Amino acid sequence: MTDLLIDNARLVTWNDPNELLDDSALLLRDGLIHDLGPAAALGPRYPDAERLDAHGQLVMPGNICAHTHFYGAFARGMAIPGPAPKDFPDILERLWWRLDRALLDIDVEYSALVSLVDAIKHGTTTLIDHHASPSAIDSSLDQIGDAVERAGVRAVLCLSLIHI
Repeated sequence: MTDLLIDNARLVTWNDPNELLDDSALLLRDGLIHDLGPAAALGPRYPDAERLDAHGQLVMPGNICAHTHFYGAFARGMAIPGPAPKDFPDILERLWWRLDRALLDIDVEYSALVSLVDAIKHGTTTLIDHHASPSAIDSSLDQIGDAVERAGVRAVLCLSLIHI
């Protein structure tokens, strides 16, 4: 059993109604929330816990992203050549479906890792990824799953079959 006491924190509970608890502490036991309350009460209750001082910063549940495309990491900042797209199907044909078809196994892995670093950096701990890579269809979800596991977050992975 591993205990981590995060103290000197402002806890955001997201209860109904939402609460902001100043000068509070949170005990994680084996990675799960086990107890929370005033720092003055939790400190003596768990004297053997490893401690992390939050320095008055917010501690809150992780964010959930319910719609992402990890492979989109390669399209950041990419312009569509030629005239402006006339509608969403035009964007799909001129950018996204070309990118989808170009992805190989190694691209799938690295696009997932880049996207996961960004998610973690912004406090996102659970994601739903909609993936498309017809050139790596046999292994793409396994590669993304491995990257998610290495990153230590949770994900639901979906495979788009629009190109098949």
